[in-house]
Amino acid sequence: MTAPRVYTERAAFRLRTAWLAVLSAAALATPFLVSACGGGPPGTPAVRPPVATPAPTTTVGLRLPLNVYLPTVGEQATGEYLVYRVQQHCMRGYGSRYLPHLSSDYIGTTVATWREYESRRYGISERAIAAERGYHLAEEPGGARAPQIATALSLPEREVLSGRTADGRASSTPARGHVVPDDGCAGQAERAVHTDDAEAVQRGNDLVAGLRHEAFERSRSDPRVAAVNRTWSSCMRSKGFAYRDPDAALEDPRWNLRSTRPSRAEIAVATADIACKLRTNLLGVNFAVEAEYENAAIAAHPQELAEVRTHKAAESERLPGLMRRYDRAPSPL
Repeated sequence: MTAPRVYTERAAFRLRTAWLAVLSAAALATPFLVSACGGGPPGTPAVRPPVATPAPTTTVGLRLPLNVYLPTVGEQATGEYLVYRVQQHCMRGYGSRYLPHLSSDYIGTTVATWREYESRRYGISERAIAAERGYHLAEEPGGARAPQIATALSLPEREVLSGRTADGRASSTPARGHVVPDDGCAGQAERAVHTDDAEAVQRGNDLVAGLRHEAFERSRSDPRVAAVNRTWSSCMRSKGFAYRDPDAALEDPRWNLRSTRPSRAEIAVATADIACKLRTNLLGVNFAVEAEYENAAIAAHPQELAEVRTHKAAESERLPGLMRRYDRAPSPL
């Protein structure tokens, strides 16, 4: 069972200063993934079916091969929202007014933000955004209420939510005359939304995340990516900016990404960054190279990924019915 999700009403902005982490989709690559595509020198897949190099003006809309094994951004946001709703209803049965500000707006704000993260897979790719915000992410919507997090709950409420006592033991004490579900309301919510195969689904998602991370990391050291980075760097020098690659431009210590507004210098570099990406087709080259590595990973894991796709299809089919059942706040206390 996965750990209980901690609700943040504006969770779409919880990673404001760490959006680069989204590029990897996993914290670490596991050793078996490194060898899964082996057959040649270390780090070289045995098979990399060629992928045509597109010439996009943005990465929005580009879909890497492994994306078909993951929920869409909308499905993922909807699933998270439904888990919180089921937790909320469950906690209400134990007298807790949990997640009082939860609304379906969570889905829209989460989708918008993750799409922005994905649009930056190879650095910023939106000309209009660069001209307005430089390397800054979108600002948090105005009027956001303070989120409720699990640590704000009382100890008894936390025990009901997690199904665990403060020292980590399974809860055995009834709450308000009712036995606490296995793994608490969080566990009940996971089972309701993700079925009793939640652990298998999580294993599949972990596999895909690891494969994506491995493909991304391998593509970073591919000679074609290195070559287009050099061409991009030359283009930037012609505009008066010295950076070895797009990551170096983003990570320029002059930029205060925690600030409300970007500086004029940041906007100037960001707009030049986009112009040079378009001139060199950096976005298209990066996408094609990464897609080749992902295709090799898919070829190396046919049975596991077929099972992942089956679980994904089943969950996608369940979401509309779950929304009809749970998309409402519980009755007031």
